[in-house]
Amino acid sequence: MRFMVTLIVLAGLWASLTEASGDSWIVGGPVVLAASLFAVHLASEDRWRWSVMGLFAFGPHFVRSSIVGGIDVAWRSMHPRLPIDPQMIAYPLRLPAGTSRTFFMNVVNLLPGTVSVDVRKDVLSVHVINVNPPVQRELRTLEDAVASMFAIRLNPLGEQGESV
Repeated sequence: MRFMVTLIVLAGLWASLTEASGDSWIVGGPVVLAASLFAVHLASEDRWRWSVMGLFAFGPHFVRSSIVGGIDVAWRSMHPRLPIDPQMIAYPLRLPAGTSRTFFMNVVNLLPGTVSVDVRKDVLSVHVINVNPPVQRELRTLEDAVASMFAIRLNPLGEQGESV
């Protein structure tokens, strides 16, 4: 089933990129087939699901965090005294290993002033441009939003979550 869905999506993408030209399928057919096989083969066996309400809540949270963080980074970079205090912080992950955790770590990279650097066991190392406002609290809020989007109930700090 996963293969068929992947094949249909990639075939649709190919058709839209080539304006559904019949000649393009000489190359596109084998490429779409190979890409579908590789995608299914490389796909994680991690089972997850979306929460529609969590997804709708995540979007505005991400946009707001990106805008506020971008303004903050721009202000700091143009301020005469350049008020930055770059540091590495350790953030204890509560999301279980797999898709939701990977998504969280990638979103951290998209937020201004933060970069996921390393993960060991259940601790994420994050490079931050400044520790004020408290980055740990912001990361916890982001992790809660990701957990909600993936329909995962998070346990208290230090313990991994479980699907609901």
